[in-house]
Amino acid sequence: MRLAVLAAAFLFAFAPSAAAQTPAPPPAAGDQRVTFGVRPATATAPDNRASLGYSATPGAVVKDFVAVSNVGTNPVTLKIYASDAFNTPEGGFDLLAAGKPSVDAGAWTKPDKASVSLAPRSVSIVPFTLTIPANATPGDHAAGIVAALTTEQTGANGQKVAVEQRVGARVYLRVTGDLAPRLAITGLTGSYAATPFGRGDATVSYTVRNTGNTRLSGNQRVRVSTPWGSTVDGEALPPIPELLPGGLIKVTTTVRGLLPAGWLDAAVHVDPVPAPGFTDIVQPAEESVTLSAVPWAALGVLAVLLLGVFALLFARSRRRRAAEPLEEVAEHATVG
Repeated sequence: MRLAVLAAAFLFAFAPSAAAQTPAPPPAAGDQRVTFGVRPATATAPDNRASLGYSATPGAVVKDFVAVSNVGTNPVTLKIYASDAFNTPEGGFDLLAAGKPSVDAGAWTKPDKASVSLAPRSVSIVPFTLTIPANATPGDHAAGIVAALTTEQTGANGQKVAVEQRVGARVYLRVTGDLAPRLAITGLTGSYAATPFGRGDATVSYTVRNTGNTRLSGNQRVRVSTPWGSTVDGEALPPIPELLPGGLIKVTTTVRGLLPAGWLDAAVHVDPVPAPGFTDIVQPAEESVTLSAVPWAALGVLAVLLLGVFALLFARSRRRRAAEPLEEVAEHATVG
């Protein structure tokens, strides 16, 4: 039986830095691994663009090129296609799985070749056309142009496995029109973990969503305040990666060293950052949640102590009342 397995290796343009555009170094002598890449290009050679980025009106047609390279020591034939992009729950940039139909920029992007055959250490320039529908919605759309290699391998159980390796170049398109850049904080929850005596920790979880129509990254912070106005900042959080429209990332962080003040207010603040090359004005996003911060363990110990004191006082009172009749009887006996 043959099993189809997708091994997606977005090695080149799917990394955020321009340095990631450089193809991997050639394999060492005797190494027969296949290594290939895709990057933006002119009609004659690869260029230094970090990604394929365009701004156009609905109905426009854009023509450009990618360079598909084989830096391995064996000839290789690669499939070439475009696919819609999306964010993973961790905020990463990913493309639809092979065979899953695209409905956005991936469907609008058509490479001129469905496949290319490459000799060892060679490059092929592939033209492509990006046709923007007349009814395309304003804002940012993202896709990737993929080079894919399918090989047959034998799994641990002896079955034949079809493994697809993919690399690609990012495609970013901004359709002109009304732009509404916006990040939102949703699903904010928090809990407080007290110690028997002393300070405790607050755990805060939330989701940052791109509810606008442009891609945005951001800087985030969490702060906890007490009823009397003192504040404690959470640990420094990593920047929010670039989120495509509709994308999200889930965040959980801990703010330490908080007094059990009865209740605490945890506030999450996100400053959106526009995509490179754009100057969109975006309002910060902020949400807060109130946490119960009652030192139940300490209150329990105090309650036990109070009960003990009450029991001791009650026992003394009973002994005193029990002793009073005996004293009266003794007085009568003496008078008689």
